[in-house]
Amino acid sequence: MDAVPGRKAQMTSGSAPDLTYCQPCAEDGQKILPEAFCPVCKEFLCSNCARVHRNQKITKSHALQDKDSIPSSLREESADEKFTETCRRHAQEFIKYYCLNHETLLCGHCLAEKAHRSCNIERISQVAKRYKEGAEYNSLKTGLVQTATDIGKLSHDIQVIMKSVDEESLTNINELRKFRTEINQYLDKRENELLAEIDQKKRTSKTLLDELKSKCTNMKSSIEKLKSELQAQDENGNQLLIVGKRAIKELAGLQAALEDVSRRNEVPRYKFHRDPETEKLIASEKTIGRLEEDESTSALGQQHRQQQTKQEQRQQETMQQHQKQMKAVSQNGLGESTAIAGQQEQQQQKEQQPRQLETMQQQQKHVSPKALNQCRADLSQSQFRKLPDIPVKKAADTRECFLTSMTLQSRGRLLLADCHNCSVKLVDTTTNKMVSQVKLPGQPWDMCLLPGDRAAVTLPLKNKIQFISTQGNVTLLDRVKVDGYCYGIDFCDDYLVVSFCPGKVVLMNMKGKVKKSVYKYNSGEPLFQNPCYLTVTRESLTPPVIYVSDWSTNTITKLSISLEVLHTYQDPILKSPRGMTAVGDNQLLVCGMDSYNILLLDTLTGKITQLLGREEGIESPRILAYCSQEKMMFVTCSRYKRPELENFVKVFNLV
Repeated sequence: MDAVPGRKAQMTSGSAPDLTYCQPCAEDGQKILPEAFCPVCKEFLCSNCARVHRNQKITKSHALQDKDSIPSSLREESADEKFTETCRRHAQEFIKYYCLNHETLLCGHCLAEKAHRSCNIERISQVAKRYKEGAEYNSLKTGLVQTATDIGKLSHDIQVIMKSVDEESLTNINELRKFRTEINQYLDKRENELLAEIDQKKRTSKTLLDELKSKCTNMKSSIEKLKSELQAQDENGNQLLIVGKRAIKELAGLQAALEDVSRRNEVPRYKFHRDPETEKLIASEKTIGRLEEDESTSALGQQHRQQQTKQEQRQQETMQQHQKQMKAVSQNGLGESTAIAGQQEQQQQKEQQPRQLETMQQQQKHVSPKALNQCRADLSQSQFRKLPDIPVKKAADTRECFLTSMTLQSRGRLLLADCHNCSVKLVDTTTNKMVSQVKLPGQPWDMCLLPGDRAAVTLPLKNKIQFISTQGNVTLLDRVKVDGYCYGIDFCDDYLVVSFCPGKVVLMNMKGKVKKSVYKYNSGEPLFQNPCYLTVTRESLTPPVIYVSDWSTNTITKLSISLEVLHTYQDPILKSPRGMTAVGDNQLLVCGMDSYNILLLDTLTGKITQLLGREEGIESPRILAYCSQEKMMFVTCSRYKRPELENFVKVFNLV
């Protein structure tokens, strides 16, 4: 039963032994039941003392707790009620209270502020008892786990996007270089056409002028002859008359011829004029191309923005509903409001999970990395099936074939260098027939394809490199002089890479001017002895590299494009290596001439595996080519006085 203000408490037999009384009155010996409690002064107050407490200047700011919320007794804080967290606003005070109305943590000074005078305040120790088992705490733990999972997924997605950005950059670089190559090929083609036209007009004019010059020379000789005949008959009148009459007729003919030559000696003159459209192209700031935002990127960004907007809308809805619930806090208490909020948050998480999963799946579709340089299958465990040989000897050939180089063109065309017959032959692999052949001014050795439907062929004994056109029928172009016996050759970034015997490798321009060469180690020892073949390859995501085979040392040397030694490969199953070709990432097919095999070199591990040998008819293999699209391998063998090997190209198909 509540005490009447100002009255002493009536003790009953059922009263609790630890009953708390108004503390100011108790000091006067009065036992009056409290009506309020001051959490700042930690005093129980009766109604009179509470009124005085509110009116005194020093205590009127204290927010008193009414009879319904005052503690049952004043006791020392237990170990669980010890507070160590200080208030952010009042650094010297510990947080001990919780405002249900504002959902705010308070210290004693905060509690005394006007903003919380009419609020429903509870001690932290009272709130904590039901908080740990409440829905809000469980929802908090669930939210932390879910957020950590989301962060992990987002981090993974960012990593995937970073990888795709790198690959996108390489794709753009490759596309740019591919387009640049096409431009170079077109310009080379157009240049060759104009050069051919200039040369044709020059030859036409010179032919005419040579003809006219010859006629002038003949006319001059005729004049001198007539003058000599007249002078000889100067003493003989009769004979002089006869000679003179004949000379008049001849002079008339010479004058007519002279007039004809004078009329024809005007040859047409030509002057090169730049194409105005090409000049506009050169003057353009975006000549080759430009970078534009990809549609997939825009779609991904739009999706992220849409997802973010939806999340913000859901957060706003949650806040609105939460604010509505807060109005009922004072009536329902913290436990009920926390349970409602926890249930709502759990329901919201359940609704968000399908959306998050769908969003993640869509993002993974957008950021799925694209392979720039697809690795071909590992050939080390592959099996090959023998196909019919391709005959390459023609009736016009004077000797058995000696095929020293072979390269694949597009549309199933195979270009062959026949050293003995001083020719380059073009074979159609779809029909196994020769479609073109051209004679060279010397014995060819190795060759490589160039931009603009051209190829370069080394002529070792001539110390020259012959350029040929591979467009349609094979035809000769110009050639350049080099310093030494040139053998292996390949092309990279507007430069020729050429090997010479005695051993060295040279980087030169298309005019034969040497940019750099290498022939010895840093120790001064020779790097090569007989480097007869080389190939330039581009491994995925790495700069171009050069592989040089040396049949005297049974080694294959890997060089950078700046001719620095990177690695040397050697294995007992590889003897007298000759021709090579790259097949995919870090794989090199090699002809082992004296080991009678075709080998696969893994340039990362250095492991060498035999693919074909004598059982498959491989004897003294010299050169090979591999078509990844058709999965076909072409091999030539060079056995002296074995025309069944020398005059054919062996063909194998990947099973």
